Amino acid sequence: MKKTAIALYLSAFLAGCQSAGEPATKKEEPDIEQTSKQEQNIIAELKQTTEDTALRNAAYEDVLKSDTLTGGYLGENTPELQEDLGVQSIEADAVMQVIGAVYGDFYDYGIMYGKNQTSGAAEPGIWVGIKKPDEKADELVRRLQKQADEGKILAKYIHLFESEYSDKDNEVLMYNVSKAIKPMKDAMPEPDRVALGVSVDTITRTIEIGHDFLTKEQMTELKKQFSEYDLAFTQEGRMLPLPGEPDVEYPDETVTRELSTKGSWVMSVSEEEMLVMDAKPNDFSANGGEKESYGAVFFQFPKADEKLKVGQRVTVEASGPIMESYPGQGGAKFVTVLPTYQPDNADLTEEEVVRSAISQHKSKGSFAAIRRVQFEEASDQWTVTFVDSMQPEPNVTDIVVADQK
Repeated sequence: MKKTAIALYLSAFLAGCQSAGEPATKKEEPDIEQTSKQEQNIIAELKQTTEDTALRNAAYEDVLKSDTLTGGYLGENTPELQEDLGVQSIEADAVMQVIGAVYGDFYDYGIMYGKNQTSGAAEPGIWVGIKKPDEKADELVRRLQKQADEGKILAKYIHLFESEYSDKDNEVLMYNVSKAIKPMKDAMPEPDRVALGVSVDTITRTIEIGHDFLTKEQMTELKKQFSEYDLAFTQEGRMLPLPGEPDVEYPDETVTRELSTKGSWVMSVSEEEMLVMDAKPNDFSANGGEKESYGAVFFQFPKADEKLKVGQRVTVEASGPIMESYPGQGGAKFVTVLPTYQPDNADLTEEEVVRSAISQHKSKGSFAAIRRVQFEEASDQWTVTFVDSMQPEPNVTDIVVADQK
């Protein structure tokens, strides 16, 4: 998938692929520029007929003052980034509005994408590919040229060419590829746990397949079936374990003397699923920006009650997307059990204490997270602090567990 450094603006037109984030903290390495032969099939070149671009300059000054740019959300504020954001905010917006007026829905008529200086593009700007140009394409050119004549946009950033396909054609291609893969997915022992994503690069029309189950033979079969296209396979994490293969990993050293908030607590287990909650609050709440909040997910995980124990700290590799409910819902592919903390002079481990505290805590339907686990050697007892941040006012409860086997 083609990545853009400024996807917060007009992302639908600047993504390099179609498919069935956190703010950047540093400047990304430039991507390899994607090109296609059809980009050379220019149907019209806009001309910059006026030197008076005051209107465009004023709009560009507004872009330079935007919080998105000055706040560092897109990385280092470089001249290249400034111009890219200007193109997205001015030229891309102008193209979108004209296309909407001339075509309405562009889905059947062509494709659109952006190329950025920050991604190493030799010819940055907005690229519009029109399948079978007709009088509507002529009207599109006329309206955009008028804006260039008025100094509202810069002609050099708008590229118009004849495309061999449209967004609809790419969606049909994705459907056909997905249809071909479906029997392979359904043949898996647990097809619901399979990770699969199919996309088509808008510029190169490469079919990109992310998966965790396809064999070399199956990939070869797909390449033969879609031989007129380039297929790029990406393994998403580890391969889905087959029956008899382990899907839980345990540490070599089961106990550690170092207190940690890595991973998530196993809060409950059943025959088919488990509830895990983060052992530390979300970054925005940890930094005092919002009220305290902890991530939580119900994971479908066969025989969770036989493989895991309440009170363990784990990391989970999901299979497929997580539904954005609270708690979230998804499937788990692998679970890694982390070492449990045990102070030098304690009889119990952190896992045993948390398991006891969870059994004592009467949340009655709420999803209370564990804020802190603390051992007090002087009193020979542990304190587990729960916080239910789903309430209007966070409900904090301390559960005391004696350090006795």
